[in-house]
Amino acid sequence: MSNITRKRIKVSEDQLALRWQRLLGRKLTTEEGERIKVIYPGRVNGGNGPDFRDAVIVVSESISLKGDVEIHVKSRDWYRHGHHRDPEYNRVILHVVMQHDGSSATLLQNGKSVPVLCLSHNLWHKAYHRLPCFQIRKHRDKQTLRELLNIAGEQRFRQRAESFQVELRGQEAEEVLWKGMMRALGYSRNAKPFEELARRVPLSFLEDLGSAECLLLKQAWLLGIAGLLPCQRVGRGFAEEQETRGLEETWQAVGKATEAMSQNDWHLSHVYPNNSPVRRIIAQSHLLQRYHAVGLLQGMLQLVREAALIAGHRGLEDGLVVFSEGYWQGHHDFGLKTRKSALLGHSKAAETVVNVILPFAFAWGEAGNEPELRERAIGLYSCYPKLAENEITRHMARQLCVEDRAGFTACHQQGLIHIFRNYCREGKCSECPLANQG
Repeated sequence: MSNITRKRIKVSEDQLALRWQRLLGRKLTTEEGERIKVIYPGRVNGGNGPDFRDAVIVVSESISLKGDVEIHVKSRDWYRHGHHRDPEYNRVILHVVMQHDGSSATLLQNGKSVPVLCLSHNLWHKAYHRLPCFQIRKHRDKQTLRELLNIAGEQRFRQRAESFQVELRGQEAEEVLWKGMMRALGYSRNAKPFEELARRVPLSFLEDLGSAECLLLKQAWLLGIAGLLPCQRVGRGFAEEQETRGLEETWQAVGKATEAMSQNDWHLSHVYPNNSPVRRIIAQSHLLQRYHAVGLLQGMLQLVREAALIAGHRGLEDGLVVFSEGYWQGHHDFGLKTRKSALLGHSKAAETVVNVILPFAFAWGEAGNEPELRERAIGLYSCYPKLAENEITRHMARQLCVEDRAGFTACHQQGLIHIFRNYCREGKCSECPLANQG
């Protein structure tokens, strides 16, 4: 294609993104003269940040790089969009553009630079390779696929359980469970700050605060250490609303001198109202109150012990669901209103059961020589109904071209996640059981 013809073609970022996904296996040359090969193009990012997450490329035929990829029509858009000031883009390993119209390198917020791949200087035709697992249903029947995903799902469960077992050897069981449950409240964006909050405010401390009358005190400590009270946030000042003033006054009385986290430690913008860290912390405080008599650890283990293997998920979820009341019926943050909904609904409760409660119970049963608890935990997991879809399960369904997911269980979904994390984003197509088992 001549330069004159190419200049007349207007290409959108969406078209470039599609073209990027079709460069799988190609050997390409960056503007810096590096030879690269696309091993895995990554998954489309439906939220803020780089266009593709978890891509894998090989540089100079030997160095494997894993990270994110950003797409622009013109390379100078990197700076026009302010990505060089945004730490969200610090995992970018490649900047893919149609036109390299800037003389400067692509710099990250942390000061590092990444190569620019200009597609107008590389391959620009329709021929492209597919991932080995593309349209898997053409060479795997439905039953075989589900069996493979079941195996992968059980492997993910056992990996989680083994991780809990390692933690149980060096920490109190209550704190291991507490950290796992707190981490689950944060999704991917706020998982780390929730885990840090759990470290700073141990479960033993909160459970020693007293009985059911101490809900306000627990909330003040959690929100205060998190740095999320209105008086701790830039430009907010003390709360004017009577319902929240008590929290700030309590914090001023008991924890003012305690070192707190910063609001900058949290992702507060571009977060669904129901996933607001403040709302999740309030939900967790109510769970602490619900199980104050026996303690959170024994309360969660009892849920598993008493759950029926058939339809037992209902009882497990009911044990975690927290309905909203009072001020939090209509607010997702201080002064910010939202529609009435549960503080912790069935969907989030189900995720917590599958990802934390059941693998923890399995690990506890293994460590405490309780084979019945261990078998009940994995039995409940194996037949647990399908959870709400997330970015990775949707991405894997598209990648595999598996449109019919009726009858999938949570274990099948966890299998998809296991395959993605252990093979796709590691660039290990040659080892993937979906693509290579006959």
